[in-house]
Amino acid sequence: MTAGLLEAPSRPVAEASSAAPPRGGRMSLDERLQGAWRLLHAEGAGECPVCGGEMRLQAGVGECGGCGAMMR
Repeated sequence: MTAGLLEAPSRPVAEASSAAPPRGGRMSLDERLQGAWRLLHAEGAGECPVCGGEMRLQAGVGECGGCGAMMR
């Protein structure tokens, strides 16, 4: 996990993913990461939970083309 990921401000669920809003419409960090990981595996690409850019899955690793964040 990168420091940038921990410092990223949370956003309303509607902007972060298509998941149903938990607890008043905001997602925890864990929920955001799990949602991004599921989307990457389901579609091969998704929204970066750090910057909102496009993240792609290659060889089991998600990498953002915008900020360089990685998910393993």
